[in-house]
Amino acid sequence: MEENKFIDKIKEMSNQNSGISIRKIYNMDTEIFILYILQLTDRECISNSIIKPILEYDKERISIDIIARSIIYMDDISMNDDEEKILDYILKGKSIILIPNEEKYIVANTYEVEKRNVESPRIQSALKGPRDSFTENFETNLSLIRYRIKDAALRIDNFTIGERTKTNVAVVYIEDVANPEYVDDVKKRLKDIKVDGVVESGYVQKFIRNNTFDLFPQIGIAERSDTTCSELLNGKIAIIVEGSNLALLLPKTFIEFLDAGEDHYENIYLGVFTKFLRILAFLITLTLSSLYIAVVSFHPDILPPQYILVLATARITVPVNSLIEVTLMELVGEILKEASVRLPQEIGTAIGIVGTIVIGQAAVVAGLVSPLTVIIISLATMTSFAFRDHTIMAPIRILKFMLIFITGILGMFGFTMGITFIVINLISHSSFGVPYTAPVAPLNVKELKKFIFSDITLNKKRPRFLKPRDKKRQ
Repeated sequence: MEENKFIDKIKEMSNQNSGISIRKIYNMDTEIFILYILQLTDRECISNSIIKPILEYDKERISIDIIARSIIYMDDISMNDDEEKILDYILKGKSIILIPNEEKYIVANTYEVEKRNVESPRIQSALKGPRDSFTENFETNLSLIRYRIKDAALRIDNFTIGERTKTNVAVVYIEDVANPEYVDDVKKRLKDIKVDGVVESGYVQKFIRNNTFDLFPQIGIAERSDTTCSELLNGKIAIIVEGSNLALLLPKTFIEFLDAGEDHYENIYLGVFTKFLRILAFLITLTLSSLYIAVVSFHPDILPPQYILVLATARITVPVNSLIEVTLMELVGEILKEASVRLPQEIGTAIGIVGTIVIGQAAVVAGLVSPLTVIIISLATMTSFAFRDHTIMAPIRILKFMLIFITGILGMFGFTMGITFIVINLISHSSFGVPYTAPVAPLNVKELKKFIFSDITLNKKRPRFLKPRDKKRQ
């Protein structure tokens, strides 16, 4: 290699003003360069483990091989001779040690970035269960998984996605458990991603799903490491994205969105009861408002006579029909929900509660809506928070309004058609080759029983619809 090749590269990076620090030191008249980015490296490590031992070395003429073998105190180093890769290494937080007239240079892993500590989960909290959750740090998240699964078959395949961000993405699975077809499919979809940058796992989630316009999510999210590890043991695949505190889990079926991690830790009867409550909450959130419209506007005769009179009395001052009334109140509820999420945590909850009470009471007093409508909307809003994975609520919020409109126009016939459309849409989906409605459709009684009871002592085999390589758990 020409003597001035590294020098030209150093001058080029210096002229680019890209924030790269270039430290030049001497040892026995040998010129040594250390290149790094201040914001991405452990400066104490560079000073004590690289610069100090190099300056103190006085046994023989120094070289790159001697520095790598006998001088620096680094556990993670490698050698390279391609000067075109120097900038890429530096941008990843590595430190480069080079001597201009040598053919190779040292790549030392001195990467360090500011990160928050491992904290309790915020969006998937539980009464019973571990309190550690993923952070935005890539290595921390992987360490939380390795901490729980000490298996030699655990595989972590690394990818770099984003032409500009060069984001680290890891595909995590247990090799002798996960179906290799699903693993290969996930890897292929990740390799096919062509984008300038990935800053959150939601970007990856959008790119690898079956269709951009699919309504229901086919990929789950997990903030808790115990949830991720339990899914890996079932034969699923996790995707960890650098800079995101949420892992992606796949394949994911619709019925699994109604499950919660603590169901597997609690008493078996309590687990069944909470699942029943969650299913009931799902039905209430989706259908209660539209059923109210169907009864009030089209089929009041299904109610006992005394309730028809009470309902008519409550709505006597309301100036609009039930469709407009419910739609307006649902929109107000959605706006309050969005406002409470975007506001600072200290005041967001207070605004949501106070806003709902004040606006609802004022609307009733003013005669704009009936008291029963406020109760209906409030109940439907409360039940929407009963799910661990909030991604399932996005389609439910949209479908709720679809049911309201079609029921307001066609009555119970429209409501039935809307539910039929939703069921057909669910059945027609798949998640990385797994039927989206498994184990309900196609029906598998044993797998459905496992889901309902959620008890490790009863689940002697892994979910059949995941087609795991190792089917037996105990």
